[in-house]
Amino acid sequence: MDARVYTELRKPLRAVPLLQEVLSRYDTTHTRELALYLSWLAVALIDANEPEEAAQTAHRMLELTRDFASERTSERARLVLTKLEPYRDLPEVRHVLDIHAA
Repeated sequence: MDARVYTELRKPLRAVPLLQEVLSRYDTTHTRELALYLSWLAVALIDANEPEEAAQTAHRMLELTRDFASERTSERARLVLTKLEPYRDLPEVRHVLDIHAA
C-alpha cells in the first residue's frame, strides 16, 4: 500500500524499490493483482524518467491482462499507455504502444 501512495504522490524514488520488492515475491496466480502492481511500477518508472524500463513493465502488465476482463486493469492500462505516449520516439516505448494501443 505504501508503494501505491508514493506512486500517486509522484515519489518514484520511494515507490520503485517497494514495488520491485513486492513484485519479486508476488504469487503469479493472482493475475489481476499482479497486473495492477505492475501498472503502478510502470507509472513510477515513468515518473522516475525511466521510460524504457516502464515500457518493459507495461508490456508485461498488458500481456497478463490480454485474456481477461477487468475494468480496473483496463483503466490502469489506459493510464499507463497515456503516460508512455510522450516517449513514443524511443523504440522500446513505440513497440509497446504499437502493440497495445489498439
